[in-house]
Amino acid sequence: MLPGGAKGAIMFLVVLVSMFMLLAGVGILMQLLYERSVPSNKGGWLNFAGFMFFFAFIFLVLGTIFNLSTYSEQIEKGVELEKVSSFEQTYQVRSDNLAKEFTYYLAGVYPNHEKDIFSKIEPGKLDVYLVKYPELQASKTIVELVQQVRSLQDDIYKQRLERAQIIRDMRYNVRSPWVFQWMMPNVAIPEK
Repeated sequence: MLPGGAKGAIMFLVVLVSMFMLLAGVGILMQLLYERSVPSNKGGWLNFAGFMFFFAFIFLVLGTIFNLSTYSEQIEKGVELEKVSSFEQTYQVRSDNLAKEFTYYLAGVYPNHEKDIFSKIEPGKLDVYLVKYPELQASKTIVELVQQVRSLQDDIYKQRLERAQIIRDMRYNVRSPWVFQWMMPNVAIPEK
């Protein structure tokens, strides 16, 4: 069973091609009737019919090329989505490791009663600790760690934006009324 959008696109193309075929048939019929009455004039309506068949054929070829292009794009978007997701996971792991390194450094410098606070550090909130504890800014190692984590968090955000754009494009291809849905590949599109 085809989705509603695919049925609409198929019906549109069928109606368009049928219209040209019908006009071509009318042209052939008119030529046959015209030849019975005046046998000397050849080609008028027959040329019209050939012209309509030509347009029907052109629309069929262009529709097929467009759909094959969308098919290829959907496969490419699926591969790109996997790549972006893997980059996002890699950046997240690196960010978490740097946050652990930050926590390890702080746990060695600060008294035991603050170790509980530092054990709950999240990568996105390292700047808060720099503001809360200004003496940390004196450590070049800590400042570099925070900058690296900030850069990784920015990369994660960019990957999430790119991932959202890819998913939006893939969903459009699946819902587009101009694409034959039965020609679309079975590429899994995540919910988020």
